[in-house]
Amino acid sequence: MVQETKRVKIHTNNSCNLKCRFCYYGDSACIKEKDASLDYLKEQLRTARRLGAMDVDFSGGESTIRPDFVELVAFTKALGFRDICVITNGLRMSNMNYTKKLIDAGLNDVLFSLEGPDAEMHDYLTCVKGSFEKNNQAIRNVKKLGVKRRINITVAKENYQDLEKFAEHILQFEPAAVNFIKFNPWDVALDKAEELSPKYTELMPHIKKAIDILSPHIDKITVRYIPYCFMQGYEKHVCNCFHNYYDADEWWIPSVQYRTERKSNKYFLQKFFKNLPYLARLPLKSFSSFDMMITALVVKKLYTKPKQCKKCKYFHVCDGIDKPYPKIFGTKEIVPVRGEKIKNPMFARAKYLEKYNEKFNF
Repeated sequence: MVQETKRVKIHTNNSCNLKCRFCYYGDSACIKEKDASLDYLKEQLRTARRLGAMDVDFSGGESTIRPDFVELVAFTKALGFRDICVITNGLRMSNMNYTKKLIDAGLNDVLFSLEGPDAEMHDYLTCVKGSFEKNNQAIRNVKKLGVKRRINITVAKENYQDLEKFAEHILQFEPAAVNFIKFNPWDVALDKAEELSPKYTELMPHIKKAIDILSPHIDKITVRYIPYCFMQGYEKHVCNCFHNYYDADEWWIPSVQYRTERKSNKYFLQKFFKNLPYLARLPLKSFSSFDMMITALVVKKLYTKPKQCKKCKYFHVCDGIDKPYPKIFGTKEIVPVRGEKIKNPMFARAKYLEKYNEKFNF
């Protein structure tokens, strides 16, 4: 049986050594904020562990550019965390000595962001020449040291036609999991929605072919932010907002995350009143728990469902489409799938995850 996730995210810093075209932060004010102190991050880790968290994702910005990151990993291991992961662009970890220091300190899971099958595409999207080769070298370093590795790709208009080549390329790294993450026009990236958003009907044949290439070799393949109506036959790969809570690789425990991020809590009332219009439109069942409420709130704020979605059997378990999408492409390609309404979001994914969770002791 698939258990609730025990993973939290620790946001280590806003600064980064890449300038990705699709970044949610970009040049926004948040990236100019002072990075968290080591003491504050340690306090967050103690709180998360006390509240029952077992696994952690370090995320930025780029966590590895912190001069104290090795110390932070060692502290995390000493607290007894089970899976200690960093989400990284791989630039610093292309240095084997640095990578070995992290592994020796306790890092046992690395989630790499790789944005294409070659230097031309990856370096174009990250805006840093040479980043593709450094990323690849970092993955080779982690593989050589025998540490679990996973790979993300942000799927945008520029790279979706390269997904089959991307799948062939990453087989050499033998990742435990691969995540196809459709570009999301959030925060600063909202201004780039039309420029970077791929069209579902054009994107999906490439994603499905990439899945077919990877499936015989990869334990877990995930597709994020794609409506179910485009994933028929591939439903087990869907992981959207309603699924995060039951995926061991995802950090989605809002109740724990909230109590961990003490500094953010200062603005609770401000956030509450800002979100009041969305909260008022949530169904009563959304308030059954804090975690359910936050999940429903996120979906309500970021996604929309055209009127034809009400006739779809996936209506209750699908996030819908991101809000800028109808303005760019319209909604004619959204065709409801007829059948009895499904209410369990893990209807296709639970059994798929069981084998993966057993292999990696979740």
